Amino acid sequence: MKTIRLLLSISTVFGSFHALSAPEVHYDQCQNTFSYMGASYQGTTDKNNSGSQWCYLKQATDGSSWGNVRIETIPAFTTVSGKSCKTPSNYLGEQFYGCSTRNHSAPWCYVDEQGSWEECATQTPDPLMSHTHPQPEKRLDRVALGSCFKTKGDMPAALARLIGHKPDLFFWLGDNIYADTEDMSTMRQKYDDKKRNSDYQKFLAAEIPVMATWDDHDFGRNNDGKHYPKRAESQLEYLRHFDAKADDPRLNGQAGIYEAKMLGQKGEQTHVITLDARYFRSPTFSSYGACEGDATTILGEQQWQWLEKELSKPSEIKLIASGIQVLPPLYQGRSRNSYCAYGDGKKFEQALSNLQESDMSGTSYESWAEVPLERERLLRLVQKSINTGNAKAVIFLSGDQHWGELLQKEIPASSEYGNMARVYEVTASGFGQNWPYHIENPLRLPVYADTKGDGNYNKQCKFPAKYAAVTYQGCITRDHDKPWCYTEVDESGNGVKGEWGNCAASGATIPTGQVGVVSKNIADLTTSNRHLINKSGSNYGMLDIDWQKRTIKMSIETAEEEAVSTIITF
Repeated sequence: MKTIRLLLSISTVFGSFHALSAPEVHYDQCQNTFSYMGASYQGTTDKNNSGSQWCYLKQATDGSSWGNVRIETIPAFTTVSGKSCKTPSNYLGEQFYGCSTRNHSAPWCYVDEQGSWEECATQTPDPLMSHTHPQPEKRLDRVALGSCFKTKGDMPAALARLIGHKPDLFFWLGDNIYADTEDMSTMRQKYDDKKRNSDYQKFLAAEIPVMATWDDHDFGRNNDGKHYPKRAESQLEYLRHFDAKADDPRLNGQAGIYEAKMLGQKGEQTHVITLDARYFRSPTFSSYGACEGDATTILGEQQWQWLEKELSKPSEIKLIASGIQVLPPLYQGRSRNSYCAYGDGKKFEQALSNLQESDMSGTSYESWAEVPLERERLLRLVQKSINTGNAKAVIFLSGDQHWGELLQKEIPASSEYGNMARVYEVTASGFGQNWPYHIENPLRLPVYADTKGDGNYNKQCKFPAKYAAVTYQGCITRDHDKPWCYTEVDESGNGVKGEWGNCAASGATIPTGQVGVVSKNIADLTTSNRHLINKSGSNYGMLDIDWQKRTIKMSIETAEEEAVSTIITF
């Protein structure tokens, strides 16, 4: 997605990531067996590490999943006949201590200087803990979500705080590992490394039910889709990691990892739908493959037909998970012709007009908006589901971007799909990552204000707005004792004199429900308005459902606090 991720992907493709710095470790810290570039090792190897022996670690050290091993700490290894392995074995430019499966079906090593070799006994990897699955009859009162998992920064604190919430369901929303590879042994190793992480083991031990989808870095490669040559194999590694049951359709012929579950009893049901925005995806830019114009797809026709059937099932709440964001509008800062989906432009522009977004501009990469026809199709199907009584509230859940965000879209009325329908999105991304830069998005959840302090919070703040020649993206405290905003701006973006109000604070009633919490430290958590959390370090999302009051609190959480939340009714 971002430049830094692309560089990491290129580095991995060329097998050179071990040129990066890593801690020096004792062999006791090594996994007893690990895989790398198609071979398994019981011991260590110097492959792609400039002659230094290394291994994958049982637990990440200094943020690294691998370490340079002190040779004097490496134990002796023996073959099945009891002979000592040569230290090291030299084979095709590689030196390894212990045993390797390179170019052989079983682990082996050299046993003398003449090139004699023997097989070693196969060691069983340490057992891995398993994910817990949701139970159909269990009502969802609290749902948490996150993505983009890195073992660095304040990830441990954020994950520990999340575990303490005891959610009824947790969504992993993509980039659950950073594989960026066509080598399935490497992908499996990275999935297993995640399960071996001590903080993640606490998450697994808490038996929090999990559902998931993927995005590009755990699907395969940066911004890839249907042309990724290992997508079927990658699907199997994904399902192995998330401990899919043997009768799961995705293990029995279904292409793609999409699924749906109806959770809770009648009258209190949440319909949980996870989309696969990678397996069938057409190139969105020409650098990722031949453009398909109006035929560009994100879901593929088979998944579209499945989704339409799912959306026709009745429930009180529908949660729709996508690895990439759904609601931000198209970025207007690049040529239309650069989008693969543009074609001759007629249908592309019509889709923008149909959703009243021709003049809007959103985030500049990786969202459904890059394929306007597909995005309109998704939103219209959701609108139809609401207007036919099959859902009272629909909330999209997404990851990918390395920030947390609350969004709202009013889908315009249509003769085919019915009345205007309001939908929401919670973006939560990621663990050990953030993106502290300005992010354009006019469909972020509105901030409401009163009229010159009258306490009636029914006007929307206008962002950005200029005050005293300075442009502000959120509520300000300059020259006032409370956070305030302009509720009108002129053509130059200047606030209109006299058109201002105090911003709705925690607990205030607003047209869509109620303000939940606004952190006292909100100015330190965002580069923009309060509904974007991109300076906090880790973040994750939460939904708290009150079935008696018929309310849903949507929040963005950090490792330390509930940063911002809003309460809607259904």
